[in-house]
Amino acid sequence: MILQNNIFVAFASEKVAGKVAAMLKTGGLYPSVICHMGSTLLARLNQYDEGVIVCGTRFKDTVLFDVMDFIPDYFHIVTVGTMDVLDDLPNNRVFKLTIPLNRTDLIYSVSMLLNLNNHRALIHNQFRSEDEEMIIQQAKGILIHKYHMTEEQAHRYMQTKSMNTGKKMINIARLILN
Repeated sequence: MILQNNIFVAFASEKVAGKVAAMLKTGGLYPSVICHMGSTLLARLNQYDEGVIVCGTRFKDTVLFDVMDFIPDYFHIVTVGTMDVLDDLPNNRVFKLTIPLNRTDLIYSVSMLLNLNNHRALIHNQFRSEDEEMIIQQAKGILIHKYHMTEEQAHRYMQTKSMNTGKKMINIARLILN
């Protein structure tokens, strides 16, 4: 049985995308999505809760810098390119691998980021009760219906308020409900 790992491979070149996907497969990492356009990548991300994106700095229809703001925070980005191009990308958002791409570095990096996602999910589930999760979902629902936000925008809004005020997300959710 082949296990897919919420890995997204996105390069403008079909040949490069295929080679990167093949490298990942040698390490037991099977991409869920292989695409060549930024718009396709963004559309497919909406079908997943988290994952790792392995991409170049360009797609057939746009560049990575233009789509980064639309990639949810719970997706890690591994970008492959030349050092001078990678230097222009923000360090806090992108894990950078230079070309020529080393297969071991790629597999290790993607595996590490997948493990971070798994750890984040475990911590998230340990600290929120079902009641708290229900309250957060209700607050998101209000933001979605009242302010015409997407679920991702509502989550980000609450997350930002939580970080900016130093309050837990459950407390922000309770404020929205009241």
